[in-house]
Amino acid sequence: MSSQIIFCSADYTPNFFDSPEFFLTVLRLVGFLALPFHIFGGYCILFKTPKEMISVKWTLLNLHLTSCFSDWSLSFLGTLYFFVPLMGASPLGILTRVGMGMPEISYLLEVAIASVAASVVVILENRFYILSSKNLWWHRFRYPFLVFTYLTVFTFFYPIYIDMPAGSDNKRDFILQTLPCLSDRMRELPLYLVVEDRWQFIKWTGSESIFLCACLIILFISIKWSLKQYGRNLSKKTLDLQKKLIRAIILQLAIPFSVIIIPTSYYSHFPYFIGSMNNIMFIIISNHGFVSTIVMLIVQKPYRDYSLKLLGVGGRGLKTRMGPPSVSLNIVQNNRML
Repeated sequence: MSSQIIFCSADYTPNFFDSPEFFLTVLRLVGFLALPFHIFGGYCILFKTPKEMISVKWTLLNLHLTSCFSDWSLSFLGTLYFFVPLMGASPLGILTRVGMGMPEISYLLEVAIASVAASVVVILENRFYILSSKNLWWHRFRYPFLVFTYLTVFTFFYPIYIDMPAGSDNKRDFILQTLPCLSDRMRELPLYLVVEDRWQFIKWTGSESIFLCACLIILFISIKWSLKQYGRNLSKKTLDLQKKLIRAIILQLAIPFSVIIIPTSYYSHFPYFIGSMNNIMFIIISNHGFVSTIVMLIVQKPYRDYSLKLLGVGGRGLKTRMGPPSVSLNIVQNNRML
């Protein structure tokens, strides 16, 4: 095995922060702390969304639910201890304990993450649909587009899934040979190699990412164009409000999205195994929905006002900072989404 690639640096020494115990403790602690925020965010969408926002209510709820499901799938159901940069992992979640194999767990997690991206596409499509109410061509095309978008969620990872051997162990010897620096505790875990060539995995998941990113860019450009067309028949004040609304939505989507992009960039470029970095990367990704919920409660005015009221910040002081009631009412009445 003289030609065997080694993914351990010469000075790497395992420590507590590399361990599965640290990983599971932090991951599940943060997951339980996030649960009340997930529930509160869902409550705000269902019961504190004003009627003027009804057109965006269900797409916001769809994004919220898929984000929460993704978090819980990664933190509790299908928890994976990764061996980046090797495309291998050890399944440690609840689903493993009830007998589900690594192929099914991997497929579930991939679908959970991809469904979040698809939900973002749906939100922007909803906004474009509202602004382009006179675009009959898009009215006919939108439903096939949405169906195809969700089909990609279930199909892009499928070629890898069908080639994965059943069970929770696969090519254990290969993993141990390429990662001789693994601690004795890690060697006791089930070890599963998804693919030997990580670029094969990146090829399929990257194809879906490119498709979804292209949809987002095209929809964003279309929204800007529609806002220009739509604005011809609006007052300057109402047009400014619509532009602020677009910025709020983009902010709500962009900040949580960076929670996934930054750690994923590390995976694509770092050449050596560092357990602590892998743990931090996965913990960050697993809390995408938590970050998304916090951002939503801040940037969406009805939810922000309700949250501040519960915290005792409402009343006269809040009205003074937010402006007179008539201005707030006009903002709501001139926006179908806020």
